[in-house]
Amino acid sequence: MPRRWKRIGCGFQLLLILALLIGAYTAWWWIDSARCDKQDEYSYHGICLMRIQERAERGDNAAQWAYGSYLETERREPEARVWQLRAMHGARDGLDLRGEMLGYCDRIPGFEARTIESIMLRVVENSPDAHLRLLQLYTYPGGCSAFDLDKASAQIPLLTQCAHLTLSDYLEHAQTRRYRIPRATREAIRTNIKLCEQEVAHPPPLGTTVREFMPVRQQDLDALSHAFAALEP
Repeated sequence: MPRRWKRIGCGFQLLLILALLIGAYTAWWWIDSARCDKQDEYSYHGICLMRIQERAERGDNAAQWAYGSYLETERREPEARVWQLRAMHGARDGLDLRGEMLGYCDRIPGFEARTIESIMLRVVENSPDAHLRLLQLYTYPGGCSAFDLDKASAQIPLLTQCAHLTLSDYLEHAQTRRYRIPRATREAIRTNIKLCEQEVAHPPPLGTTVREFMPVRQQDLDALSHAFAALEP
């Protein structure tokens, strides 16, 4: 073997070593690409991307949102919209209602406010945690015509989870617009603040129901309580 190695010449030896290195790297890249926990919509590739696409084609809602986000980062917007709309219309529970629905509201065809609202109202019938998504829709001012403080007020007593960030937005809008908060809504805000206090002491498991995008912290809760007290009659 050593004699044969010497006979093939240095140039060919280098090419062979380079080919082996490239082959080893390619094999490692494909094996490592199966780890989706290391990737997001900005870096999907290899086996992970193939699995996400397969799950999306089989109707997995989370995979459809993920694949749509990937296509959007690849500047393949028409394909992305197909998957995102399919995911939105196929929503079955609160976790299927994604933040993109708010960001795209009245900005992208198919994501009109009435359509988004009707889907959320359908989902909330069997998934009470989706009331948080409705509250966020009704307090989202970024050009979305679903903004409505009366409807938002009606959602607050129906919340099943701590909504510290969304309630802070609601109170800010109420103050800016000099909106008079109904008594029942005030009581519901007090109840939600108590629920948030429990979550500070005993954080719930992640990923089981709709949650705020940031866990509640004591400083957030103090700020919410202060903003609410400032609006009390």
